[in-house]
Amino acid sequence: MKRWHIAKDWVLVWGFAFILAGLILYIGYLSSGAEISIEKPQKLTNESAHAVSASPAIKTEKNNGANGVSVTESEQMMTNSLNQDPELQEEIKLVLGEKNLVNASIGIKDFPSPVNGKPIRNVGNYYSKAFGNYVYHAGLDYALSEGTMIRATHGGTVIEAGPDPIQGQKVTLDCGEGWIITYGGLDNLRVQEGEFIETQGALGQVGLFPGSEGESDQPQLHYELWHNGQVQRIVP
Repeated sequence: MKRWHIAKDWVLVWGFAFILAGLILYIGYLSSGAEISIEKPQKLTNESAHAVSASPAIKTEKNNGANGVSVTESEQMMTNSLNQDPELQEEIKLVLGEKNLVNASIGIKDFPSPVNGKPIRNVGNYYSKAFGNYVYHAGLDYALSEGTMIRATHGGTVIEAGPDPIQGQKVTLDCGEGWIITYGGLDNLRVQEGEFIETQGALGQVGLFPGSEGESDQPQLHYELWHNGQVQRIVP
């Protein structure tokens, strides 16, 4: 009876020891698992941050806009590829409409007639009594009342503003992409060279000048549109 009591005590001692050891191992396992779950995302985050800082394709550049939006070089590369792929541009036009096309090219449709009414002279060759020969007229002439305010049909940078020996005073705008507009027969100019003029910005008033052939005493606006060195015919 005494031996059984001693053996029973040892069983309890060893059983308690095994249970305690198991608890210690279990707690250690949980602790190591928690460290792994915390360190792994940290490692991934550091690697991702290193990749972002090392990759020039997604390097960000600050934008000085009021909303502080940043533009990435990858977005710029995407825009450049879009502008260089005419087939892709046509597909986007069909899906989104022409107004949603990024950096759509300027066309002759963007240069409407500067005033209402039909021109008194269009682009073409005309016989000039003053010169006694045919001369090429590179624009359109509109008969207007003296003092009529003339506004830009398209925004651009003023590359010339001042007197002209034939056209009175004139203003020439560089609208980009090879588009050049000249407004002749003006007076009281509102612009100067180097200034950027928005669409419908005031340029000056129609003045009284002899006319492009030196034969007309009627106030008129002379309007020329050029693209890549070629005169463009505008439908009034």
